Amino acid sequence: MFTKKHILYYIILSVILLFGLFLLLQKNLSSSMHIFIALLLCLFYVIWGIVHHRFNHSVSARIVLEYVLIGIVGFLILNFLLQIVL
Repeated sequence: MFTKKHILYYIILSVILLFGLFLLLQKNLSSSMHIFIALLLCLFYVIWGIVHHRFNHSVSARIVLEYVLIGIVGFLILNFLLQIVL
């Protein structure tokens, strides 16, 4: 749940993800570089979520699986959109 206690986590996560999306929209990069950046963004999201839960909540296999699955879906969506846009 979004609380003032976690606002710094959300701000940092948003800034890094927005910067990554900005990089993905650069047309002068190769397609392999776009895939690499998308993969890094998704890995960052997964690791960030797990670390956040480790220090502020509780980590379980279900939480880790949820972050991994969302990361995979996000990666697939980013790749699909990159194929259309670029």
